[in-house]
Amino acid sequence: MDQPRNGVVKQSIPKPRIDKDMRLALQQFVTRYALHPKNASQHIHIANVKIDSGETAMYAYWKEDQSILIMHFFAHPSEEQGLLWLHHKARIDLKTGVVATEEEMSGSNYLVTKAWAQHVVNVCLEHGQLLVLKPKTDRK
Repeated sequence: MDQPRNGVVKQSIPKPRIDKDMRLALQQFVTRYALHPKNASQHIHIANVKIDSGETAMYAYWKEDQSILIMHFFAHPSEEQGLLWLHHKARIDLKTGVVATEEEMSGSNYLVTKAWAQHVVNVCLEHGQLLVLKPKTDRK
């Protein structure tokens, strides 16, 4: 499942297991893509979510970025090119990637409905595990 399907999320399940590789990949991602101020703490709420189809997927709500991250793509640390891929394929921008209805999606595989996005955000905030990361600065 590369992109989430737009069935509304029904419920959350037990808290996700976030291993050191996933933490490292998220740290690299936050360091690369966190907006101003660059040194501000970033709050990422991660939850396992059960969707209509009965499948379970791990999503994260990145508060400061106003985005949803599809967490199975963050299983391994990444090089710069991989970070760019993650930014385009494993991130749903809540300002530009959300439409009101499924009809407005017009077959898109990167748009999600407002109801789906809001429910994922709510599950992440209410039942998720919070990671607070600070972008790292390069030391020379």
